[in-house]
Amino acid sequence: MQNSCEIRASRLVDARRDEVFDFLADLENHWRLADRFIEVLTLEREAGGRAHGGRVRMRGPLGVRRTAATEVLDADPPQQLVGVAEVGRRTRAFVRWKLYDSDGATRVRLEATIDRLESLDRLLLLLGGRRWLERRFGSVLDRLAKHFARDKSEREEIRENTAQGSR
Repeated sequence: MQNSCEIRASRLVDARRDEVFDFLADLENHWRLADRFIEVLTLEREAGGRAHGGRVRMRGPLGVRRTAATEVLDADPPQQLVGVAEVGRRTRAFVRWKLYDSDGATRVRLEATIDRLESLDRLLLLLGGRRWLERRFGSVLDRLAKHFARDKSEREEIRENTAQGSR
């Protein structure tokens, strides 16, 4: 296995790019996207109150657990967020959320470049961890799309109720 490893997933989200970026820019919203395999343990906040880092625990097959320290490194509104996740003393991945306009919706691409691996993590990736992480990324993006679909549905319902009430 080469020194770096790429993991990617992509989904179309029915929301404007700036709305998706604003949601993702606050890591506190990321707990809404986590599935049963990912637990947000802590969030670190900046003075303005937005979460910019934290710790998450991933629970994989066969009881494997890995805890990652995460931090937002850079934000380029509304195109991209870049962060880092470190597991143990050696494993490190750079994570990017890339957002592209797509006819009133947003194409969201979640990718990680693993640039350093300790022996255990290298073995886990070789034994199916890479596919497992790709499925987690897909699940996170599915939840993001559902969040905005639900939000859009609620806004439309409020608009309809308001219009009916003014008649």
